[in-house]
Amino acid sequence: MAMEVTGFLAVCWVVGTGKSQREKILKDHGLELAKLPDSKRPAMQVNQTDMLSWVAARGGKDVGKDVAEKLQGHAAVEWVSRCFSKEQAKADETAYFTVNPQRLYVREAALTGSVSASTLSSALTKDETRSSHLRGLVAMRVGEGDVIEVAQAVNRQLARNGAEDQVRFETIPFISPTCHANRCAPPTSEYVPNDSMFGIQWGVRRAEIPRAWQIVRGGDDVTIAVIDEGVQLDHPDLLLHPQSWNATTDTADGSPTGNHGTACAGIAAGRMDNGEGVAGVAGGCRTMAIATGTWADVDIAEGLYFAADHGAKVVSMSFGVYESWGMWDFDLIRDALQNAHEKGLVLIAASGNENGNVARFPGSDSRTLCVGGSNRSDERKRVGDASSENWWGASFGPDVDVCAPCLEMPTTDRLGGLGYDAGDYYDRFNGTSSATPLVAGIAALIVRLRPGISNVEVRSIIERTCDKISPALYAYANTNGKPSGTWNEEVGYGRVNAERALLEACSSEMAAGCGCEGCDGCGECCVGSTDKNCVGPKPVPWQAYDRCQFFYEAREFAIPINNDRGGINVRVTYQHCLKLIGRQQGPLLYTTSLLPGEEVRLYEFDRYRRVRSATQRVSVHSSFRQTLSSLSQTRRSLSASAYTSVLNQVRTAADATVSVGGGLAGFLGAPKGSGSTEFESETTIASGASVHIAAEQFTQLAITASQAVEAERSLVISSFEEEEHRATTSRTLRNHNHCHAVTYFVRRVNELYEVSTRVESVEWQLAKGGAWMSFDDLGELTDQARKILEEVAKLLPRKGDVTQDARMITLPTDGTLYEAELAHCSSCEPAVEAMQKVKLEKERLQARRACLEADLLELELERRRSLLGSGREEALRLTDWSLSGAPVPTMMGHETGGD
Repeated sequence: MAMEVTGFLAVCWVVGTGKSQREKILKDHGLELAKLPDSKRPAMQVNQTDMLSWVAARGGKDVGKDVAEKLQGHAAVEWVSRCFSKEQAKADETAYFTVNPQRLYVREAALTGSVSASTLSSALTKDETRSSHLRGLVAMRVGEGDVIEVAQAVNRQLARNGAEDQVRFETIPFISPTCHANRCAPPTSEYVPNDSMFGIQWGVRRAEIPRAWQIVRGGDDVTIAVIDEGVQLDHPDLLLHPQSWNATTDTADGSPTGNHGTACAGIAAGRMDNGEGVAGVAGGCRTMAIATGTWADVDIAEGLYFAADHGAKVVSMSFGVYESWGMWDFDLIRDALQNAHEKGLVLIAASGNENGNVARFPGSDSRTLCVGGSNRSDERKRVGDASSENWWGASFGPDVDVCAPCLEMPTTDRLGGLGYDAGDYYDRFNGTSSATPLVAGIAALIVRLRPGISNVEVRSIIERTCDKISPALYAYANTNGKPSGTWNEEVGYGRVNAERALLEACSSEMAAGCGCEGCDGCGECCVGSTDKNCVGPKPVPWQAYDRCQFFYEAREFAIPINNDRGGINVRVTYQHCLKLIGRQQGPLLYTTSLLPGEEVRLYEFDRYRRVRSATQRVSVHSSFRQTLSSLSQTRRSLSASAYTSVLNQVRTAADATVSVGGGLAGFLGAPKGSGSTEFESETTIASGASVHIAAEQFTQLAITASQAVEAERSLVISSFEEEEHRATTSRTLRNHNHCHAVTYFVRRVNELYEVSTRVESVEWQLAKGGAWMSFDDLGELTDQARKILEEVAKLLPRKGDVTQDARMITLPTDGTLYEAELAHCSSCEPAVEAMQKVKLEKERLQARRACLEADLLELELERRRSLLGSGREEALRLTDWSLSGAPVPTMMGHETGGD
């Protein structure tokens, strides 16, 4: 439910209505553009574009209905709509929204048989154009009547046909989803042509992008989609994709509906070396302009579908809303994100500028790379920092993956003074809106370097190669669900580094132009191929998706019926799958630095083996299953003793606890020591049967079980050989480097799993002890029981429904990883360093000499083969060829006089 807010109106203008005309119309009606006080929301803006204006009455009065009616009658106005607020949301501007009064959307699945737009309401007509650009939704145009009343009538009619909650509005927020922080003062710098603005592009230099350009530069074979307020299509500093789109008007015109999109496009892909303006990160790549004039949720979904269907490789999304605002239908956008992800697009989104520990959506979605912001001090951009814009801060928290420079960023602007500045460029673009296209540009460079790379690998490369900025401020650590290295909630994996990212991409055999193809001889450019007898075996390939660890869970629900046979029981069986997706470094167990020549003996002590006898020891995976089974059986109990008791029973009858299919027998209400299977009855179908709820509860139990296993099977690495450490694993580390110290890191190896849940079966049982039957078999039931089950079936999940949890499960292994890192910061005596250089130079010259002598010998052998072929023979004296001047033994030929 929503409440009307009488202080504001949303006005949608006819396309082409100029700024001066809009201002005059509003002034004539006693209205002005709605604003937010800077002291209250310094990092937020009202959603004002060229197509949409949020307006308020002058003097802070309520906007009368007569004013709205007069405004609606103006030829330049497309529509006028009221402002609403979500009742359950907090009563401030972030909860305000409106709906498009001319459009409704009905789930396609609800329009079956004789049900169509015309039969639902005489006020509705199907919008064929817009419907063709969406998935699973049918767009309806509303002719006469109030859109909310029409929607309620349609919902009632569909409900009579058994389809409830099938109508959707086009929801438009009051607060702009863009992540461009407001400036407290106007720009002071002017536009300078001939690419001289590159001198002030500090963020590009900080991310090592100029060095990355030595490896690869942008090209028109890679397209970056910018979903935003459109892009200046005729800007001389942008290379536009031939196809653009306006998702609000459903026209092939991605022209600006505001200033924001053009600025984002310039950072990502402004032309390079064209004698004017800025140099984009992926200059030379094409920009696909996808515009929204209202920031409706449906527009965002449609834009994502358009990008996926028209060849984009990277999507830059410098916008987002918070779930607490309670407006956008996130499921609509999630479906579009999933479609784009499955088609291989790299999805980049902003975290927001509210200085809080929650990121905006879609940045908070697991399918996007969420970008936070950093300042000139290589710290998170925060309120009160030392920057020139200390009144705002970048959002952070568990969903932030990386950060990038985000203030005072020069970029392209709308032409003719229609943008942020009077010129065609703007030198102080800011917010995580400016950081997002910078990262999108790096992603485009990686795709350009390696055309066949997957979106998952692009994201992993960017995350793994970040610089760990300000380590004194941020404690980077290995974290569950963060597989790309050490992470911190303030800055994610760190600040992006384009050079390191491209070098990482180059190191793969798939990288074009990076390798030793064509290298041969003594040019010292590469190492020769490895002998086939020295090549190790290929790694074991990953198994297909269906080769998971499966866990089965059954939930039972009792439905009373007034007859002699008692009630009906309903059982839903779920199949939980843990799929191994890779391995990662675990917690740091030990670290030490050794000077040249030093050595240390380390002892690896396994606490688990100390407290368990040989007959009680099981594998890590068995421990995990036992713990997960015990947690699931006692999930409704708050007693720690109940969990301990069940765990002891499970371990006593370990073989009976694990089912044949790889799951846990019964799982919820598993064996009580006898091996039988029981089930717990859930409270209600709505709270217990949902596949999403079952998946979420299972994932939470699995996370808890993995943490318990890690605590139980802790490892200790020590240089002290105590009595309790005897007969444990030990190894000696020695620094053979003659000059520098070497630091060694010992980490635990973890396995990383993703979790998915599938509904295996949905069954019913008449009276306790009866046979379980499929919902397709209701023939022998009474009319009353059949009707009850038919109603219950609407609440139950369907067989085959699948959901995947965004969280990852990290499971420890018994393995450890020893890594060595040269301590470059350690000092080396000048004499020792010089001696090492001389020694290396001698060895290099000797190797080159040997290479040249071998080449000369090969030439002489060819010459002598030619002589033998012509019947001539000549002695071969190797002593005449030695480059070192020392005598060389004769290897072939014979002594002859005269030579």
